[in-house]
Amino acid sequence: MTDDLKQIWQAEGAAETFTKPENLMDRSSTFERKIRRRNILEYAAGVLVLLASVPTCLMFAGMGEWLLAGSMGLMVPATLFVLWNLHRRASNLARRPEEDCRSHLSAQYRRQAEALRKVPLWYVAPFVPSVLGVYGTVAIKAMGVRPAAEIIERIGLPMGATLAFFGFVIWLNLRAAKALQRQAEELEQA
Repeated sequence: MTDDLKQIWQAEGAAETFTKPENLMDRSSTFERKIRRRNILEYAAGVLVLLASVPTCLMFAGMGEWLLAGSMGLMVPATLFVLWNLHRRASNLARRPEEDCRSHLSAQYRRQAEALRKVPLWYVAPFVPSVLGVYGTVAIKAMGVRPAAEIIERIGLPMGATLAFFGFVIWLNLRAAKALQRQAEELEQA
């Protein structure tokens, strides 16, 4: 019996299935640093959006351009909503002393994968009304002054590019979510 266990232990693939605790700790710490860095960049981007949209909103209001002011004003709650969700959904999980490294890292992967899967709802969707408001306002202002074909031509490409960018952001995040989900499953099966 002892010889059988020894043979299994020394089998060729045995070393590949065993993960040293310090390797898990390093992977966990590295992943947490990536999350922290990403979130800091997102918070900084959010502050920049606020610093740009508030004065722009006030400028348009001062000019009596209420539709543009309203559209830019929508950026403020959208940005605050995204930053709040970033903290609530996509921050690092707190380490618990009773939880082993493997379980913590797996839970961290799953949490981030879930946050990334829902990016269309909590990250992209809040900005859509503001963006469509700006393009719509420009189109409304141009009606009667420019031919409809020219309005569509001038607004179509920038609006299409903006919506394509939103689609690209969604695609990237869904792709990353699948990769993290796979990593969590592989870690749990090891």
